Amino acid sequence: MEIRDKIIEIIQGLNEDFDPKDYEDIIEDGVLDSFDIVNFIIEAEEAFGVKIGVEDILPENFANVEAIQKLIEGLKNN
Repeated sequence: MEIRDKIIEIIQGLNEDFDPKDYEDIIEDGVLDSFDIVNFIIEAEEAFGVKIGVEDILPENFANVEAIQKLIEGLKNN
């Protein structure tokens, strides 16, 4: 499974109505609240074998699937 597909799967597990085509900003559009973001981070760390640090938890890193994918790929390459 590709990183993008897994990200979408995790988000849909937290919000079953999520369709990446319908939302420009996951946080601003209310797809995920702060509690969901914590759960997303836990699941993403486990799924991708990365550690998302406090310094990485910025709105721009979670704005959309592409931003999250870029974050994950960057962490995997470190």
